[in-house]
Amino acid sequence: MQKSNGGFWAKLETVATTLSKVTGLVGAVALFAAALVTTEGVLVRKVLDWSTIWQIEFSVFLLMYACFVGAAFGQLGGHHLNIDLIIIHLKPRTREKVLVVADIATCIVCVVIAIYAWPVWWEAVVRNEHSESLWGPPLWIPYIFLPLGVSLVFLQVITQIHRRIEALRLGTVEEQFIPTELKDIEIAAASHSGPKGEGDE
Repeated sequence: MQKSNGGFWAKLETVATTLSKVTGLVGAVALFAAALVTTEGVLVRKVLDWSTIWQIEFSVFLLMYACFVGAAFGQLGGHHLNIDLIIIHLKPRTREKVLVVADIATCIVCVVIAIYAWPVWWEAVVRNEHSESLWGPPLWIPYIFLPLGVSLVFLQVITQIHRRIEALRLGTVEEQFIPTELKDIEIAAASHSGPKGEGDE
């Protein structure tokens, strides 16, 4: 799908794309760090027989970040789970109109979650709430992941809606809908095309 040219929407799309890529990269690092922290906790507890205080909670925080804040990166690449049983059979323009409606519904969900999640985060900041664990980290850190994540997804979907509407207006809608998650891998062809023998020429 073509990107919008110039003006407010181009700047907004640049900001949304940059934020999604940066948070997605940090999310990948967070997943790797969570694996390292979990491994370290197991080794310390099983091998050295030391008690673990912060490892489990810290790894959970990292996974929360990767899940919620990293969602915008998934939206950017179209990698979220989609049910395309119906839309793949629709005409291109009808398909895009249906997707616009679905994107608007996504925005509404993001707004509703953000309306409730941002005050919860701010309350944790004002009250200086901490976890009840022995480690006791401030709760505003994990609490910010959900509202920040849905806000970034909202920003990404808004630019996506604009691109779809522009494509409908300019008549540049892609004729064929290709699901992102389903790649045309010619497994059968690859399995039959082995190295040629002497009699294959």
